[in-house]
Amino acid sequence: MRDIIFKNLTSVDKSRRIIASQEASEENGLRTNIYRHLLCIVKTVENTEAVLPRPVLYVIKKRDTKQKREFFYCRIRGSIYLTHQEKIHLLTYVHSLRIVLKAASKLATLS
Repeated sequence: MRDIIFKNLTSVDKSRRIIASQEASEENGLRTNIYRHLLCIVKTVENTEAVLPRPVLYVIKKRDTKQKREFFYCRIRGSIYLTHQEKIHLLTYVHSLRIVLKAASKLATLS
């Protein structure tokens, strides 16, 4: 069985967009939850002389053998310049991915 939730939120002036999804599945006694989240912000800039911050990558992986659980988290943050209709825009984004693997309890599978 697989459950998927998808959200797409855009601001009124379309300068900010949030896209999020959540997926839950259970197979062979393993419950998997996957969460994705993307945030984009667009701003019009006059020049590109400002130095962009360096992209940031953040990764965590944890394993708990007592609770039979594994956790993975990844986050990427960055900025890029774009041109559209002879204007310069700054696109700032944050993307995160979280995966949780857990042994399904036998009582939950029987009911």
